[in-house]
Amino acid sequence: MLTLKQLKHLQAIHQHGSIHRAAEALHITQPALTRSLANLEETLGVRLFDRSKSGMQATEFYLKIRERCSQLLLESEEIEREANLYRNLESGQLSLGVGRASRELVLRSVLPEFVRRHRQISVQVREGVSEELVFGLKNGHYDLIIAGVGSYGDIEGLASEPLKDFSVSVLTRHDHPLVERHPATLKELLGYPMISATELSPNHPLFARLPILNGQQASVLCSDFQVLRQILLETDAWMAAPEQQFHEDLAQGKLARLDLADWSLSIELSAIELAGRSRSPAAQRFIDLCHTNL
Repeated sequence: MLTLKQLKHLQAIHQHGSIHRAAEALHITQPALTRSLANLEETLGVRLFDRSKSGMQATEFYLKIRERCSQLLLESEEIEREANLYRNLESGQLSLGVGRASRELVLRSVLPEFVRRHRQISVQVREGVSEELVFGLKNGHYDLIIAGVGSYGDIEGLASEPLKDFSVSVLTRHDHPLVERHPATLKELLGYPMISATELSPNHPLFARLPILNGQQASVLCSDFQVLRQILLETDAWMAAPEQQFHEDLAQGKLARLDLADWSLSIELSAIELAGRSRSPAAQRFIDLCHTNL
């Protein structure tokens, strides 16, 4: 009978390309892994790998069933995960993927309160672009993603829960040449360098609403908002961002919001998850805090 352990062995052999490296990765002996493969091939009556001096080459049959094997392993891990959640509702881990443009909005206002309330929950936060975060979510690295939903709308297998809509303004230093223009135009704005916390995907709704921005490249891409702030303060660069991210500088008059006649944009900050996946208690508590604190 086919077992999950044997599927893990197959996956490791294919991934590492040799019995030796696969056995090391699995922390078992080479003879044990060789016997496991031989027993499985005997059970199925087909060869799964061809042996050669260059290593283990997957047969056509294994390549045909590889995706199904991977799915079975993911399903078994999901069952174990749900059992762990059921056993331990008060502690555990929370793994968050955070969009670079949303990081400051979420972490500063929500994470400290979450840690204060749930000291027994271990939190891991990683930021990235949408492709990286979706890959991590689908491979079980994240419980959920907190990001603007715009770059995720066309990706199958995801579900999203809206957290808050943030109006996006164009921000510059207080004495930027366009500040005195009432209103300035996007065409004038594009004559100055744009900086951004992240690169938007080509299908982002921003480009449909504001076609003039198609093909516009950021002069600086950087997820460190302190660096972006300093660039805004010291140069003629501009940045599209929620005003909450630079509230103090705007209140003190160091930065200004440009008045643009043809500008209308918002971020729909959302919790993004795998559709149909059970939400952990820790993830639910974090989302509840987002609704409250944001």
